[in-house]
Formats: sequence, C-alpha cells, structure tokens
Amino acid sequence: MRVGHFKYVNQDLRLGLLKGNRFDIVLRNVCVGDKFASKEERFSRVTAVLREAAESLKENGFINYFGMQRFGKFKDTHLVGIEILKGNFERACEIIMRVKEEGENERTVATRQKWASRFTGVNLEDDRSAKDAEMKCAQTVVRELGRFMNCETSIVSSLSRRPRDYKKAFGSIAKHMRSMFLHAYQSYVWNKAASHRISEGTSVRLGDLVLVEDKGVKEGGSGTSGLKGKDVREVTQDDLETCKYNITDVVLPLVGSRITFPTDSTGDYIDSLLEEDGLSRESFERIDDRELAVGGDYRKVLCKPSDVEYQIKFYKDPVQPLVQTDLMAVQNMALDCVDVSDNTISDDIKNEENTIVGMVIGFTLPPSAYATITLRELMKRPTSSNYQAELSLEGDCEAKVKEGKKKTSKSIAPSISKVIAPGATLN
Repeated sequence: MRVGHFKYVNQDLRLGLLKGNRFDIVLRNVCVGDKFASKEERFSRVTAVLREAAESLKENGFINYFGMQRFGKFKDTHLVGIEILKGNFERACEIIMRVKEEGENERTVATRQKWASRFTGVNLEDDRSAKDAEMKCAQTVVRELGRFMNCETSIVSSLSRRPRDYKKAFGSIAKHMRSMFLHAYQSYVWNKAASHRISEGTSVRLGDLVLVEDKGVKEGGSGTSGLKGKDVREVTQDDLETCKYNITDVVLPLVGSRITFPTDSTGDYIDSLLEEDGLSRESFERIDDRELAVGGDYRKVLCKPSDVEYQIKFYKDPVQPLVQTDLMAVQNMALDCVDVSDNTISDDIKNEENTIVGMVIGFTLPPSAYATITLRELMKRPTSSNYQAELSLEGDCEAKVKEGKKKTSKSIAPSISKVIAPGATLN
C-alpha cells in the first residue's frame, strides 16, 4: 500500500463535516441469461442488462436501507438494544457473551461455552454462591478472550470484581459501543418501516413526513446525524394538490424521544414493531443513562447517487486490474481490457475464448448511505459475506451458490439475516 497527496489545511475534520463518499467499484465475472446460448447472444444480453441496471440506478436511486454491517458481525446488536431499552441488562450482557451461530474459532466457542455454563450445579437462589461462581469463572474467562473482543472483555472484567451487577458490567463498555446497540435497533425498525412504506406505493400521501430544513454544521446544524438544524412537516392535502413534494422528499424517523412520527399507516406499523419487541415510544424516554439518550433522527426513504459513471469491460485474467490506480497512472501502466460501453463489440472479441465480462461503476453517496445497499439494488443479489464468498471469478459465477442450495435446500445466509435484511427493491 502507498499513500500520498498530503497537505496542510486550516481546519481539521470533525464529525458532521462529511459531505459524501465517492466509490469506484469493480464487478467481475457478470453472468446473465442462458449459459447454453451462443457467445454473441450472451455478450449482447449481459451488456444490455448491465446498461439497463446502471441507468435505472442513476434515474431512480434505491431504498435507503441501513446495510447489514450496521447490525454487527453476528447480526445481534439490535437484540442487545431491545434489552437496554427494557432495562434488562442481564439479558443484554447474555446476548453479547453467548455462543454465536458461526464465524468464531474453536477456542472462542469453548470460552463462550464455559461462560454460559458458569452456574451449572449452583443454586441461584443462594446469592453468595452464585456470585462466587461467576467471579471465579470471570477471572478465568477474561484471560481467554480474544484481543478484539472489547465488549466481552469489559463485561467479564467488571463481573470479576462485582459479580451479578450486570448494569455496572454493561456500563463498563465504551460509550460509543454502548450507543451502537441502540442505533442498531433504531436501524432495524427503520429498515422494516421503509419496506412497509414502499410496499404501499411510491407516491407522496397524506401523513408522510418531508424534510423541509437540514442545516449543515456551518449553519448551526448537527451535520451528518442528529436533530439539530432539521425540521420536518406533515404532508397536507394542499401539498398533494399542488404536487409540492415527491417521494425523494419523504423521510422516516429513527425512533427516539424527540422525533415526530408519520400519521399514516407507517406510524402505526412502527408502533406495532415496537410492541412486538415489548417496547413503546415511551421506552426511548425512560433511558436513565444520559450517555445513551437517543433523541432520534430522520432519514430519506430513497437515495439517489450522484455522478454515476460506468464502463462495461471484457477481459481475460480473472484478477487483473480493471481500474487504473493513481500509482498505475504515475508509472504509465495501461489497463489490459476492452471497454465496450459504447455497445460495439468487435468480431475479434466475440471469437476469443475465455472472455470475461465485468463492470466498473462509480457513484457518490451522501453521508450515512451504504454502498452495499447501492450494489444490492444494482445487482438484485445479496450482499452478505456468506453469499459473496461463494461466487466465482470465472465460469458460472453462482455455481457454488447453486450447489450449496441443492445440498441444504435453503438460503446460505444466516437465518437472522432474513429478519434484519432489507425487504424490498425498486422495480
């Protein structure tokens, strides 16, 4: 890795100053249509589909879901958030410490199992015995946790000194990590509400909320996140008759103690989601830890990326560069691939063996929008690491995925992902 372009500036970067993120992404070995069709038919089909998908993304944007990474490696951070809102810190610590479904080595699994069985043979009604058992287990387990298991280490370290005090143990986790659990639950509810809203149509309607003011940091607002400098209003009949707003103006709230709820069915749907989890709007007002207070926020239902550019490329080597890096430009290194974005495919390319089709797509997203969700809309395919790891760089790109489905007769994605993952795409 090499870095450069350093310079002195008059003002340092701070939270809230971000205007957006630029992405240039390579999609390799794009497979579309019948693999038994002629080479010319397959090339024509794949290039047509790629153009249509890219133009649709540019024109329509995508549902502005929070990406799966918002919910942590094990897709359970929002579950911790639910327990925090309930004031059940013992259960919150249990979810963090419990054995995970997959993705950890045998030593870590064994350590988690040891913690889960710390009360085996102990009478929990005997408080002293329970505390002694937990303290002894904590003193052992804390030495066995991995170096990056910060939340687990904080919890166990605290319980080794003050056993059975789970509120204290949870409070020992760093503030930004504790907040992450609540933000994950806000995001979970938002994703569900967005799917509900889009399922009922993409026209503005009575009761929708629209963002009418969003001040940046320099204008006195909070910038990328937070309520400061933001103002919403409810869509009225006059607004509908004058076509004052469209769906790109509509926002949904991230549930908190200081936000306005939509008065259409989406507001009722949010209430039903909270109720399913044993919560209500008032739950966000009862948090007694001031560091964890969540006022809420607003997020646009749709996101339209700007400066969308794309090239369709034919190449031979599955791992060759398809984007010229700054270092390649300095060293005057050219790309060894053919750009067919202008819809012209020469006879030489059509007749070559082992030609692979790829796409390079670039776009700019506003703060808090996810490139993974952008790609999900573009490709109409999952963005989970489980799915992506099964793809092939040459040949039938989904051959391993199809084989895995035959063996398991179910999706390769973890079951919890089905609950959290975005539930709709734009047509």
